[in-house]
Amino acid sequence: MSGPYIMPASGSNYNVFERLGHPGRYTSVTTVSNTTVNFTGSNYGHGAVIVGESSATGTITLSGGGSINIAHLSVGTIYELSPTKVVSSNAKAIYVLKRQQ
Repeated sequence: MSGPYIMPASGSNYNVFERLGHPGRYTSVTTVSNTTVNFTGSNYGHGAVIVGESSATGTITLSGGGSINIAHLSVGTIYELSPTKVVSSNAKAIYVLKRQQ
């Protein structure tokens, strides 16, 4: 076994991401579809939104104030935002990405 492991490489309860960290900018995703999700408390840390399907409707409320109409956003584009609440008014997917802290 080679390498300067801080924790045991095998036989531990830690997975590779807990041992070495997450390599990407985002660590998880919450899909909002035909519901309201608040991104405070245990959902804190989400910092980007992707509209997953055309004809998605609803609003994104931002942590500093104001809101954005989801219908005005392009499908598939990552929008770096700080949402406190996402409301999806129909059964179209809106992906809210959790940023690595």
